[in-house]
Amino acid sequence: MKIPFSDDIWGRLYGPYGNETVSKQLGLLSENWDDAIARDLFYEKLHHQDDIYPVTFAALPWLLDMVPATGEPIRETKRFLSHVIYCAISEGGTGCDGTGPRGRYRGLSTKILDHRHEWIPQHEWLLEDDRPALVGLEKWFSKNCREIAESCLDLVGVDLWESAHAIEGFATIHGGERVAWTVNMVADGEQVDVIVKQVGQYDEQDSKVVELLYSYIEKRNSDLMDFMLAYPGCFYVPDDPKQNGLI
Repeated sequence: MKIPFSDDIWGRLYGPYGNETVSKQLGLLSENWDDAIARDLFYEKLHHQDDIYPVTFAALPWLLDMVPATGEPIRETKRFLSHVIYCAISEGGTGCDGTGPRGRYRGLSTKILDHRHEWIPQHEWLLEDDRPALVGLEKWFSKNCREIAESCLDLVGVDLWESAHAIEGFATIHGGERVAWTVNMVADGEQVDVIVKQVGQYDEQDSKVVELLYSYIEKRNSDLMDFMLAYPGCFYVPDDPKQNGLI
């Protein structure tokens, strides 16, 4: 669902600092991809401290359509997309304290009153007439997020940091938010005992997610796969016929 750049709703689709120039920046990218503009969008306009916003969801269909198919632009975009999926689906509400209202996805409540924040000027608030657009964005994300998350797994390779970011959206969408946490923490250099102390052991659902990830990761980054298989609580054992049907 691509909202035309000429639609005045873009003046009400807000990000972390209110209503900014996202549609204009997307328009520039659609004419000629520019890494600096893309990074400014990703990390300043569409995302802030694991919070995402209505304008984030409005930007996604455009970004997928315009990003170059090869090279660093698609790699950075996929890292961003995987993290957006993690942010949208993981538990918790909006805001720095994670207690603000959310809908099915963080940042995209379809209740207009949830978007009337004091830090946004009233003349820029979303209107009740904008609700169909929010519902449409929710439906688009629901339809496409699994395919997007799976495509991000193409980035899994020898780079541990990039592999961890590639995995987090897929893991979360399949109910393995803790798997996403653990791979990112180990990529940041944390020791296993510290990770377990902070996020706990894997449970049955986490083990199922490890099994889902196995075919994508085992040959591309065996060290990361070994970390997940050996993580406390993981009971998935590759090639064990007794575990057929685990997922």
